Amino acid sequence: MFKLNTTRSYSFPVSLTVYDETGKEQTGKFTATFKVVAQDKLRDMPADTLLLDQVLVGVKGIEVPGEGGKPLEGEELLHALKNDPAASTALITAYQESVSKKNRGRI
Repeated sequence: MFKLNTTRSYSFPVSLTVYDETGKEQTGKFTATFKVVAQDKLRDMPADTLLLDQVLVGVKGIEVPGEGGKPLEGEELLHALKNDPAASTALITAYQESVSKKNRGRI
């Protein structure tokens, strides 16, 4: 029998492409840790609730410099990634892919 842990967390790769000051693409990969949030809980959240605030619990393999060049850590790092348009889009895409990719029916 298959048992489903509905309170699980899991890691998933994230691909991120940004443009530098000269317009050149910079691409990298890192790992995000997501937690499973029940569909009814997501559905009942206020309209202004951000998905990443509910599902993103950690990241590895990416550095964001803070003031003085010191790398951000913990909640500051998560906030910086969620606040950056390219990074937040990449994180949302990775989350949605992690939920749906292997669970789509085959046509």
